Amino acid sequence: MAGAADRGVCGVCFNHCKYETEGSGFNMFAWEEFKNAGVVPCNERARFNNMIGEKVTIVANQQAYTVKCYKGHRKSAMYGRGWRKFYEDNKLGKSHMVVFFLDQPSPMASILWFQVGNGSEDEQPMEEGDAIEDSDSDNEDGGGSSDDGEGIVRTRGLLLNEREDFQLQGLLPLSDDFIGFAFVHRLTRTNICLGMMKIPKKVAAATLFEKQGVVGISVDGGRFKKISYKTADDGRIVFDSKKWKDFAASRGLKVNTAVLIGFKSSERDDVHVLVILKKLG
Repeated sequence: MAGAADRGVCGVCFNHCKYETEGSGFNMFAWEEFKNAGVVPCNERARFNNMIGEKVTIVANQQAYTVKCYKGHRKSAMYGRGWRKFYEDNKLGKSHMVVFFLDQPSPMASILWFQVGNGSEDEQPMEEGDAIEDSDSDNEDGGGSSDDGEGIVRTRGLLLNEREDFQLQGLLPLSDDFIGFAFVHRLTRTNICLGMMKIPKKVAAATLFEKQGVVGISVDGGRFKKISYKTADDGRIVFDSKKWKDFAASRGLKVNTAVLIGFKSSERDDVHVLVILKKLG
């Protein structure tokens, strides 16, 4: 990857993906959401998608980790409980790079990792510290701030009452079926009356949304409704306003209702991500 460290970090895969492939391995930089999902470099996505199935077993420091694989048209990644254990066991952080060799003679993948640099700004993804995310004071349509202690993202300035907070703690941590970050939000007039509902870019990046597509959304895992979405210029996911508004009305969602929103992978070709809402309070 000669010279790649001097180039910008891709806003899709959070790697230096503009270099030419050399040899059988590829590199992935550890970034803020790396513990939830390791996104495959854009220039390696097609090879990755063709090479592996729904799961792959990787080996690092003589330990084996079976991770789930997401293979999309715009973004592919490894995630799940095995991935998080791999991240924690190897104490990965922002100053680390992971080198993957998926075509070794062994039927399983072998992973090497080592430290590079000193965590300078040039090694960080361009999304980190983005002004729209961190300084957005109007969060009615789904801005967010991180709460890494719980592994969730909350609407900036969100306050839960005692009953809502008690119910939230009873739902956490989410099961291994869920991917990325969960999002805690209090529905507003913008969400309910105008039908404008957005998912923060921090959540979108870790949840492996394609640039545009369809989600299957439900309350408490009940009957799903398909809603189309697109990615806004600021990186947030925007649901189709009419379909979201119809969904909210049919499920009894109201202004000021606090919700926990989680995400699951979908096995259906016509649905990219499953979205599960749980009412709080």
